Amino acid sequence: MPSPLVRRLPRELKHNLGKYLGIFLLMTVSITLVSGFLVAASSIERIIDGMRDAYVVEDGRFTTSFEAPVEAVEAVEDLGVTVHENFSYDLALAQDGGVQDAVVRIHQNRTGFNEAAYVEGRAPRGADEIALDRVFCEHNGIEVGDEVQVDGRAFAVSGIMTLPDYAALFEKNSDFVMNTLTFSSGVVDAPAFDGLSGSETFTYSFVCDDRGLSPADRTDLESDLVEALGENGAVLTDLVDADANQGIVYPGEDVEGDQLMWEVLLFLIVIIMAFVFVVLTSATIDEESAIIGTLLASGYRKRELIGHYLALPLFVGLAAAVAGNVLGYTALAEPMKNLYYNSYSLPPYEAFWNWRVFLLTTVLPFALLIGITFVGLCRKLRCTPLQFLRRETARAGVRGGMRLNQRLGFVARFRLRVFLRNLSHFATLFVGIAFASLLLLFGLCMMPTMDHYADSLRDNLAAEHQYTLKAPLEIDASAEEREAFAAATTLATASQADLEAMDPTELAKLAQKAAGVDADANPVNTRENADAAIAQAEKYAAAQLETARPLDSGAETVTVYGVQEDSRYWDDVDVGGGKVAVGRGLAEKCGMVVGEPAAFDDAYADTSYDLVPTSVVGGSTDTTVYMSLDDFNELFGNDAGHFNGYASDEALDLDERYLASDLTPADMDKIGAQMRDSMGDMVGMLVAAAVLVYLVLMYLLTKTVIDRSARAISYMKVFGYRDGEINKLYLHSITVTVIASLLVSLPLVIGGITALLKVVFMKYNGSIEVFTPADRLVVVVLIGVAVYAVVAFLHTRRIKRVPLALALKVQE
Repeated sequence: MPSPLVRRLPRELKHNLGKYLGIFLLMTVSITLVSGFLVAASSIERIIDGMRDAYVVEDGRFTTSFEAPVEAVEAVEDLGVTVHENFSYDLALAQDGGVQDAVVRIHQNRTGFNEAAYVEGRAPRGADEIALDRVFCEHNGIEVGDEVQVDGRAFAVSGIMTLPDYAALFEKNSDFVMNTLTFSSGVVDAPAFDGLSGSETFTYSFVCDDRGLSPADRTDLESDLVEALGENGAVLTDLVDADANQGIVYPGEDVEGDQLMWEVLLFLIVIIMAFVFVVLTSATIDEESAIIGTLLASGYRKRELIGHYLALPLFVGLAAAVAGNVLGYTALAEPMKNLYYNSYSLPPYEAFWNWRVFLLTTVLPFALLIGITFVGLCRKLRCTPLQFLRRETARAGVRGGMRLNQRLGFVARFRLRVFLRNLSHFATLFVGIAFASLLLLFGLCMMPTMDHYADSLRDNLAAEHQYTLKAPLEIDASAEEREAFAAATTLATASQADLEAMDPTELAKLAQKAAGVDADANPVNTRENADAAIAQAEKYAAAQLETARPLDSGAETVTVYGVQEDSRYWDDVDVGGGKVAVGRGLAEKCGMVVGEPAAFDDAYADTSYDLVPTSVVGGSTDTTVYMSLDDFNELFGNDAGHFNGYASDEALDLDERYLASDLTPADMDKIGAQMRDSMGDMVGMLVAAAVLVYLVLMYLLTKTVIDRSARAISYMKVFGYRDGEINKLYLHSITVTVIASLLVSLPLVIGGITALLKVVFMKYNGSIEVFTPADRLVVVVLIGVAVYAVVAFLHTRRIKRVPLALALKVQE
């Protein structure tokens, strides 16, 4: 014969269906959302980490003006690397009725390095087939079997693939944003590649024999590589280490940073769940007080009652854990994966089980539910059966029995009495609304914060153009100096065949002009610029170092600028005589203090520097370090007068061989647009989940007030009050509390969200200032009011169902 306690479980579940359904939804939504993302992100991170070996990703690449001599390549390989030809053509791509004016970078089918991963189709064969990048094809509706025009020539798309060195589609490594709409990588077979025409780029990828070389050792190897190429007749135009190749490293850095954001979100949701479990456990015991007293007086042991009251939370928690994981791994796996696969060209997705994610998203909430319920039961069951029967398990208070001013009307006194009698519950409601608003604002302020960051970066630019050079390049030169250097460049970069084919007279003229080049002077820009543009341009030097972030959050990459002491562009920076100015954003993020040494490292040179800030400058997003140009060159051991950049409010025409990047305000706008594009869908999910959690939380917390007043509501029905009148008396107090809580908690919410997002953004490079515009705060309040309107409607139905018979039951 089943125990009477077991037979009570179905009735208890039916009677408290709203409460247990709320717990189920709260846990299910939380587990589904966070586990769905973290599983997808950790799987993608594992895929990215495995790409280096699975697809033999290069350790670096170098580009030469012409095909490097065989002896130059052999000399490089003697250093302990394997060199692979990675030649390419940048050609126009179009499709009838589809994309126009796109650019495809075509490589030959690869074997043994940077190997392609095919999502659909196969590798191209013959002279009229091509394989294109997956993300580019998805954005432009290109499928296997379609025909595209490449430089006016028809190619059939045989495959859709990804290349590991173009996991992020940066057309140039110096670009600040990806281009997934009009730029694609592509591969063709050897016959097709040999038939291409145009300007060929002679890039070589190298793979170290020792794949475990440290960045510093690899930097030394690359220095030897440059020397070997120069000694053997190769003219080097570019060298990029794999760690500096945005096409390779950018996706991994993005995924790593986003995981921290979701873990902070999980931390916030876990706090909310723990808070709800505490409140509901206490409310359940208070509601069941008389029954517990009766059972104890009837001979039931406390451990039997603990087991009984743990049964339903255990059942609901298990059901929510199963449902949340099933939905997270199925329904949300695809959209969460697409947050990255819509932007990055990664190999085919494969989900991996992650025990850490399971412990964080499932075991922790379930353990909280059971643990908090168990502790609450044990604490309450210290009371005697008589205390349970008399409902004296809670501390007695005098607020409900306070004398109120008789001049107040009955309705006002009744509402005030309801408020005072439930003061502890309303205090709990305030805290719950603050947490829910914090969660909601977490999602709502993310996009404004990104926009504000992009605007701040734009405002922090010292000039309309900040040109960074690969090597010093003089722009203030005479026409004769430009002609001489142009002649020397032509002779140095021309192939042997071109020199032999050149007219002897023309060759002699070039040699004569080139003789005027000062071998000890900096290269001269061969392109003419207006005198006014040259006069307003200002030299500077820049280098990158790393410094430790707080909270063991990795290393912050910092740009160190060497600027003129009387700079017209950095006029607010006090430098010279050993002075060092640090950006306010860097000082705030990394805890730098004026007068105290700050450690910086150069990972590629394996060198450390201790810099002592003498001032803090700029805005909250400025994470740079400033010193005079002379101090810069002394610090880094450069020749006097060394520089590698120009600040200019006017556009300069510079030799592209020397230009590394041109940073303009428009680039900052593109950064903001890319952030909005990459985070838009994620933020939408966050807000939707926050609204649902808000609804469940507010319903559960306000329900405890209605349940506690059930007997009083029944009395009022006996006295003839209609349901509408009772709603006005009880729901009015709750409504006032909710609206007041929404408004009063805003300063606490703003402070909380600022602290949380600082932790979230700690692993991102740069200092991202949390921005909470007034309109987002208004939206939080309006959503709170709208959610409460739904909850109030549900409570009116609850009040209608309070039976008259409840007033006639003996309470003692």
